[in-house]
Amino acid sequence: MPYPVLVLRNSFMVVAKEEVVRIKHINLTIADLFKKENDLLNELVKKESSLQLSLQNEQQALNDIYLKLKTIAGAVDPTLASHTEALQVKAMKKIAALEKKMLRAEKRKFEAKQRQLHKIKAVLFPNNNLQERIENIIPFYAKWGDGFIKALYQNSLALQQELVVLEEA
Repeated sequence: MPYPVLVLRNSFMVVAKEEVVRIKHINLTIADLFKKENDLLNELVKKESSLQLSLQNEQQALNDIYLKLKTIAGAVDPTLASHTEALQVKAMKKIAALEKKMLRAEKRKFEAKQRQLHKIKAVLFPNNNLQERIENIIPFYAKWGDGFIKALYQNSLALQQELVVLEEA
């Protein structure tokens, strides 16, 4: 007896007009919201901050200095080269820690955007899960009526298993 082919259904996320406005207000896209909240906040702070938060150029300059010191110390005594290398690793860790502290201090200035981002993520990903796994269809149906079911049907991709994002216009 032949069995029917099993096909996974599509997943949907409904973004209400209020959320669309909030997302645009903090200069994000829907695709950005699929990143982790902390990573997204770091990107937002680095993008919108007028201050230099990256010490990559300074780290490269420090590497160059230690490379010169290593050759000078290695010429004096070969064992000093490994000691210089250990000092370099220690200094690089300190620079990385300073960079993290600078970012953390700058994040405090973006506290309002952080709260907005948290609200958006809480609505679209309740309990850090897909919206459709937590929310019920009833509130959406009550708000938009039969048009909601039609929108689901029209935007349902036949055999493609993808997450479909429906934005309220």
